[in-house]
Amino acid sequence: MFKRLLILSTLASVLFLVSCSSGNKVQAGSTKVHPHTALRKLEIDMIKVGDGLVKTEAVLGKPTEKSSDPSGTVMTWYFAEDRDVPEQYYTLKEKPDVVEKFLKLTFDPKNKITAKDFKL
Repeated sequence: MFKRLLILSTLASVLFLVSCSSGNKVQAGSTKVHPHTALRKLEIDMIKVGDGLVKTEAVLGKPTEKSSDPSGTVMTWYFAEDRDVPEQYYTLKEKPDVVEKFLKLTFDPKNKITAKDFKL
């Protein structure tokens, strides 16, 4: 009787651990995302045309891509959605093969946003 309970509890524990772990989730500790970039859709929507670079980087963190020319700077953030929390995103360090979620901002030479393009 005791042996059956021990085997049953061991199997239940193993089954629980296997079901909780999944390989397709993006987690904060992943090497693919910038640390401490768990963003909500509300925070991303706070960025408006006319805002400054300091506010943008304070809310969004480091951009995934950045290109500059004399007329201004274009910064792009690529996001991966958190599987556990709805409408929470992590900023990716590199551009993904298939772009699903992004925010592209164009800054003028005075570091003010002049254009905003996004898909979330």
